[in-house]
Amino acid sequence: MAGFAVTIGVVAPHGGAAVGVRPRQAKGGAAQKAAQPAYNMSSFSGLKAAPSEFAKRSVSLGDTVRAAVGAASPSGKGSRRVTTMMPIGVPRVPYKTPNENSWQWVDIWNCLYRERIIWVGSTIDEEMGNQLVATMLYLDTVDKAGKDIFLYINNDGGEIVPTMAIMDTMKHIKADVGCVAFGSARAMGGMLLACGAKGKRAALPNTCIMLHHPNGVARGQASDIANEGRELLKIRVKINQMLAAATGQPEEKINKDIRRDMHLTAEGAVDYGVIDKVIYKRRGGTSR
Repeated sequence: MAGFAVTIGVVAPHGGAAVGVRPRQAKGGAAQKAAQPAYNMSSFSGLKAAPSEFAKRSVSLGDTVRAAVGAASPSGKGSRRVTTMMPIGVPRVPYKTPNENSWQWVDIWNCLYRERIIWVGSTIDEEMGNQLVATMLYLDTVDKAGKDIFLYINNDGGEIVPTMAIMDTMKHIKADVGCVAFGSARAMGGMLLACGAKGKRAALPNTCIMLHHPNGVARGQASDIANEGRELLKIRVKINQMLAAATGQPEEKINKDIRRDMHLTAEGAVDYGVIDKVIYKRRGGTSR
């Protein structure tokens, strides 16, 4: 059986063009517009006239970053956009640098340093001690008027030698160094709290304060162990003297009380002389 093909044509009424057949364009602008069929669709250009299912694109991380960092300028070059959100990571706050009109994101610790507040929130070691000493010396030279410096203490103690260096610096500089304890101020942290400027030592109501004598371990020859023991006893006597001067308690009482761990509440620390007041409210309240 021979194959055959059938061609079907649909003729539009009133002499119009057939469906699916582009009509002949007439000469002249007006005639050309009149001959334009109503069903003619605009051609696709990229994704501008694409259907909705094709318009949904998956935005990659790179697209998001590029859109946040900069937008295209009329010249075609990227332009920097001002970021108003806080960067993720280390807590930062907007800070206006003196003698400058621009704001910048500064980590919160540096911002507090510029307000003469030093954070003591970790174990006191050699590195921590050097940073605190350097910061106090710098702040003392910046403000010649001797504006107060405050240590905010929340730690469980640390090494003896760095703590002694911090306390010597507190007495050396012209500015008074006050101390505010929160959370816990134990061992060398309690020593720092007690040795702050009198009248400027405070603690929050739920602060745990603990004082004790330092301990150590000596190994080696008998003569070395004896030398370490004598040095440790000298340090204990020195700590007794410093706490007696700071609290007003007799050295004999200090030596007996802190031979073992002596825990104090905030109110008990006021009675003992370690601090001067307990802060109950920041504003509009009274402090004991």
